[in-house]
Amino acid sequence: MGMYKRPVALLILAASLILVVTGFWLWLGIFGAGRGGGIASLRHTLRDIHLYAGWAFTAMMVAHIACNARAMARHLGLISDAPRSHASQGTLRP
Repeated sequence: MGMYKRPVALLILAASLILVVTGFWLWLGIFGAGRGGGIASLRHTLRDIHLYAGWAFTAMMVAHIACNARAMARHLGLISDAPRSHASQGTLRP
């Protein structure tokens, strides 16, 4: 799972930036977004982009939690920091 941490984090960052920008545009009403005026199709497009970025963000957060579950459990004290024995690592001691 460790090899997926960086791509998942980058996708979370990208989705967050898209959510912030489109949410701010919708809130301010730039290009008629969120208001009755302006280009209606752009308003709907911004809302769709905002919605899909939100779904992507949610999915990536689930993946992020899955990738870091062991570290989070260790941080919360749910599992021990003690090193694993040789037998649990699949090697036999002479």
